[in-house]
Amino acid sequence: MAVDKAAEKPKGIPDIDVITHLASNLMSLGDTDIYSRSYEELIRSVRSSGDVGPDWVPPSADIMYEFKWNIPEQSTGETFGPFTEEQMKMWLIPSYFGEAGEKVKVRKVGDVWGDWNDIIT
Repeated sequence: MAVDKAAEKPKGIPDIDVITHLASNLMSLGDTDIYSRSYEELIRSVRSSGDVGPDWVPPSADIMYEFKWNIPEQSTGETFGPFTEEQMKMWLIPSYFGEAGEKVKVRKVGDVWGDWNDIIT
């Protein structure tokens, strides 16, 4: 099944509602056993679609991130976190970290600092 663009989570909708909506869409497209498929089956299906590489691993909710300010007037060198990817992305939406995250350096906890687009996918 080809997908034109990545699904974006609508603002204010709980994750379970998004998952249910996506599964219902797959069911309406003919995947009638979507609710009985295992996590591993879904991963294999995504990998075999060709939209991701064969070694693709879905983002984990267990990964935590830290940030520090990258602008002189707010940069104290202090590290903030840990936060989930969802929390970090929610702060990006109102441009808290700048239009594209340019106001901060981020990293996975204990990893190397980098730009927003290099660390958070």
